[in-house]
Amino acid sequence: MRGFWIVLLLTVSWVSPIRANECESKALEIARDMGLDAGQRTLINSIPLSARTEADDDYGAYLLCNGTLGMTLHYLSPPSPGQKWFEFVGRSGTILTKVGSVLIALEARNCVENARLREASFRSPGSALQMMCSVSKMDERAEISLAAH
Repeated sequence: MRGFWIVLLLTVSWVSPIRANECESKALEIARDMGLDAGQRTLINSIPLSARTEADDDYGAYLLCNGTLGMTLHYLSPPSPGQKWFEFVGRSGTILTKVGSVLIALEARNCVENARLREASFRSPGSALQMMCSVSKMDERAEISLAAH
């Protein structure tokens, strides 16, 4: 029985670095493909993805490595987000979920609109991905969490 626990402990210690590397690799892939910088992993086990210069559109996100749904991208929009921001969500979300960018952008727009109308957070019922949205009453900023299903 003691051998079982030793094998289990060794297995867990070997799996954790692989998952950590997987999250960091995904963050670097998203950053590279979107023209962003990937920061260092934070204490809450997330990796910030931010614009490289102030002249760039300041569309940032962060990748949560071990959320309840697995790796999850989180976005905070500028006030009253427009089409370009939803396209950013779609393009970057595709890298994580492998779902088409046009579909993700449409789901994001619908999710945000439903959250705005309900004046509460809204979980999109999509079958290919998991998305949750909320909208600030003060400045109409949207917050989206996106994970593969």
